[in-house]
Amino acid sequence: MKFRLFRGLWEPSDFLGSWKEAEVFIHIRRHIIALFLLGGLIFGLNGWIGIGSEYWSGQFVTLHGLTYDLQRLFFFLGRILLGLSYVGVLLLVPSLLYWMLIRDASFKKLVIVQIFPVFILLIEQLAFILLLIWQGINWYSSPLSWGVIAQLFIENDWTIYFLGSISIFKLWVMYWQFLSLRSVAQLKWWAVVAIILTLNIAFWSLTAMFATINFHQLLYS
Repeated sequence: MKFRLFRGLWEPSDFLGSWKEAEVFIHIRRHIIALFLLGGLIFGLNGWIGIGSEYWSGQFVTLHGLTYDLQRLFFFLGRILLGLSYVGVLLLVPSLLYWMLIRDASFKKLVIVQIFPVFILLIEQLAFILLLIWQGINWYSSPLSWGVIAQLFIENDWTIYFLGSISIFKLWVMYWQFLSLRSVAQLKWWAVVAIILTLNIAFWSLTAMFATINFHQLLYS
């Protein structure tokens, strides 16, 4: 069966119905490679325009010549590597957890389903870039997330980052996860919701934790 990414995004129920019956999907490897390339490109673009370099910019301005160029190059390559890791973790870790919990579907087929949430999250990363370029808005202040509201009432950085991680895109991903797990597993709806909430809360918590860490200070202290 031919794998259709965009059709599956807009018609998830139809895709999941055919996914359960199909033994083989055509061009899956191409789509996975494309996800990694897209992740590297988006995060590389982040690094190129300076997103994530706030803690490093003070050091950059004190450098000159080849040293400056090398530091910027290393930062740019690091962002590309981060993008590749981002795709790899989001593609494999949830699939492995689902497979360990359920065992009603092969690991390979679970990876295929996970392509859709990863693509949605890459769209979110691209939206962050557009918001920063056009409006100067950081990801945790996106109007598409709870971060804006959180900043009106909360001063704790971790809480702001945590709520800023909960966006329309994340809810779209959770909807996809709910449909796919209900299709795969013989579980009650509340059990599926519990699994999805636990996984996503852990992901949002890690995102908030990493956002509060000053890696530049750790490396150069």
